[in-house]
Amino acid sequence: MELREGHVDILINNAGRSRPVDVVGSEKVWIESMALDFDRPRQLTQELLPHFMTRKQGSILNLASSYELRAVNVSAVAKASIVMWSKQLSVQVGRYGITVNCLQPGLIDTENIRPFFVGDERRKFADREIPIGDFGEPQDMANMAVFLVSPRARYITGTVAVVDGGMRHHPF
Repeated sequence: MELREGHVDILINNAGRSRPVDVVGSEKVWIESMALDFDRPRQLTQELLPHFMTRKQGSILNLASSYELRAVNVSAVAKASIVMWSKQLSVQVGRYGITVNCLQPGLIDTENIRPFFVGDERRKFADREIPIGDFGEPQDMANMAVFLVSPRARYITGTVAVVDGGMRHHPF
């Protein structure tokens, strides 16, 4: 990849689309979702890595998703792959001053999630499942993302930062 002007310091891979499937899911859906949720972030990262390595600096942040879904979801499988790949990549590029981390959102109050919690359902669910007592705001994700790509996080790599108000049930 040739950069015509300036340079890139930060890459945030934030592609994805929830794709629930039956236990015997469509091959087409698997291929499309794996391409969007895993292949494209990996390909973009691989295009920028030589630039980061030459400059001996860079920060890569990959958005993940919950792994604790109760049904098969191709996006969650792909995002789990992103996490493992990110951890492996962080080991290999750390010597170049490059950090690689993942950000895993919990339930963030967005247009994407609102249709699943109509009326009092949001409050009931939050009271029952989220220790902090409510869904997160997009700014909560932004705050963690800004930190993870900043110089203040220079010694943090290969990690998954979870922003979920304590909702996680099982540690991974």
